[in-house]
Amino acid sequence: MSGNISYLTAYHTVRSYELDSFGHVNNAVFLNYLEYARTEYLLQRGLSFDDFEKWQKYPLVIKVDIEYKYPARVHDKLKLSGYISEWKKSSFTLKYRIDNLSKERLCATADVVFVFTNSQGRPSAIPEQFRSRME
Repeated sequence: MSGNISYLTAYHTVRSYELDSFGHVNNAVFLNYLEYARTEYLLQRGLSFDDFEKWQKYPLVIKVDIEYKYPARVHDKLKLSGYISEWKKSSFTLKYRIDNLSKERLCATADVVFVFTNSQGRPSAIPEQFRSRME
């Protein structure tokens, strides 16, 4: 990860209730990790969900693509890195990497596509305040 891309990072320790019957993090829990990381990224950039309410524009997930590489288990320390890999008029793609720091292995990569909508649920241009803080 290098260049002029603005990287974001969050950390998480795996909890026992996030495991499936095989003792590793359930695949669906990774979606929660991505959402947690996105919230942390917003806070790092001085944004919150209140800003979306103020702008009356809301980013909705329209596509998630996760590729699982290595399992995570209870108490493993995870690093959730991300950056916006593509900007369009009303949508953007957030590219994630989840590293298992305890095992020094890549757990997963993901691409999540968001579209901004207005209060009527129609696609809307990305708010300039959001774009300028996230770039």
